[in-house]
Amino acid sequence: MDAFSNGLFRMLVRFEVIRLDQNEYAVAIFAVGCAIIGLLAVAADLAYFLIRGQSVLNVRHGFRSTPLFAFAWALGALVIGYLGQAANIFQVSLFACATVGIAWPVIFTELLKRAERNEEVQTPKAEE
Repeated sequence: MDAFSNGLFRMLVRFEVIRLDQNEYAVAIFAVGCAIIGLLAVAADLAYFLIRGQSVLNVRHGFRSTPLFAFAWALGALVIGYLGQAANIFQVSLFACATVGIAWPVIFTELLKRAERNEEVQTPKAEE
């Protein structure tokens, strides 16, 4: 577990790229890093909402909705980060974590569109 926390610290604080051959927890480090960045994005949106009265992420902030939204956003970023790293799409770096942590809904939608396009290409349509 020390390798995990050390790798997470090195990536988030020292901005180092973590490679799988250097740290066996690189995939988990990336996924957790994405979740942390996702939480920070929601916190920044909440701060903006408190100052300006509007949300950049189009969220209705409140005592019940904000924690639920933060949990869902972080969980989504964690899952997309894990799947993206398992598919070897992302490099384990802070920039990639920020990309996934903030833009995971867009990335998820694009991955679904690509999967649908690939399915349409592979499945021949029945002639009428």
